[in-house]
Parts: sequence; structure tokens; C-alpha cells
Amino acid sequence: MPPRAADADVVIVGCGSAALYAVFQLGLYKLRCLLVDSLDRPGGQCAALYPDKPILDVPGFPETTGDALIEALLRQAAPFAPRFMLRERADSFSAEPGGGFSTHLQGGTAVRSRIVVVASGLGSFTPDGASGDPRLASLAAGPAGDWPLARGRFGLTVDPRSLETSVEGVYAIGDAADYPGKLKLILCGFHEAALMTQSVRHRITGVRRPPLYTTASGSGRAERPD
Repeated sequence: MPPRAADADVVIVGCGSAALYAVFQLGLYKLRCLLVDSLDRPGGQCAALYPDKPILDVPGFPETTGDALIEALLRQAAPFAPRFMLRERADSFSAEPGGGFSTHLQGGTAVRSRIVVVASGLGSFTPDGASGDPRLASLAAGPAGDWPLARGRFGLTVDPRSLETSVEGVYAIGDAADYPGKLKLILCGFHEAALMTQSVRHRITGVRRPPLYTTASGSGRAERPD
């Protein structure tokens, strides 16, 4: 059996903008996240493709850049102590007999979680050593494309109300998700992360409660809520 690396409530495959915002959303409900990414740093497409390019369609920011957006999202997620496994690729997943999943990494490690969220965007980025520039990365089709999940034309088929895939307990957000009317915009990834969180917390607790509003609760500002 592969060595046991870490346990988390939610394993997120990918570490881009949607994944990082999901850490904040899930953290508000005390759900611990572990993120797996093939790059050597968080950021996904923002870090690999357009770190300095102006981004004009994120609400509340008349203009930002990929690097600045990722830095802000990391600060927002930090109170919830996400764990990162970088330079790792998630090759497959399997259901555990007692519930939950094991996500199997390229190096042979298995990470166990209650929920899996695919946020792998366009595919799997790897640092491009041939370029001599550590900021550059090469893009290849990610292994999630071969996972036993229903696929649409542009990604994994999900229920737009919950972002759940064809396998219960496995979700997809951001550019990895496909549903009628899907727009591949950063702001849509944030919306999907919020919807996914509500479905995940109901699945884990079995109780439907009103969403938590940080303006009223104060959660997520200075420290993880008790």
C-alpha cells in the first residue's frame, strides 16, 4: 500500500485562482484543504501564463495582474492553514471502502480525503527547465482527463447547482468544469467555488444551514474560526 502522506477533509487538484478561493470558502466551515499541483509554486494559469498581464474583469479590482491576484488569494486563504504538495501530479483517485477517497500521486504517495475537487484548469503545468527561466512553464494534458468521470466538450461534466461530477463526492470548478452556459472567466471560478462549498458542507454534515456570511460572523479575518 502506498505510504500515507497526509489527510485532509478536501483534496484540491490544482492551485490556481479558483482552487485558492475554494480554500477560503471551505475554511469558513472548518474544512481542511490540501492542494496538489505540478508547478513549484501556487498560481496555476495566473502564475504560468500571465503573471504580469493586466486583468480587468475581477470584481472590486479595476486592474490587477496574475501575480497580484494570487498573492491576495493566498493571504485570504492563509488563516485556514492550507497544505500544499507542489511539484506533484495527481495521477488517479479511488474510493475508500469506508468512505472518502485516495488521490494517487505520480511519486507513489496516496493522499486521503473525504472530498476531491478537480481545479486543474487547462491541464498540468510543469516548470520549463530548457528555457532557463524558472517563471516559464510547459502545459500538457492533465491526468484528470483520463479519470472515470463524465466529460463534456470543454471539461468535466458537472451539475451547475453543486459542481459535483458524475461521481458523488468528486467536484470540478474553474476551467476543469463544463456545464450549459459555462463561461471560462476567473470570476466564474470564484462563483463555482462558493456553490461547491455549500454542497460539500451539506454532504459532510448532512445538515442544511444558511450560508455563513463573513460580514456578520467576522470569520476568516485574523485567525481560523473555532
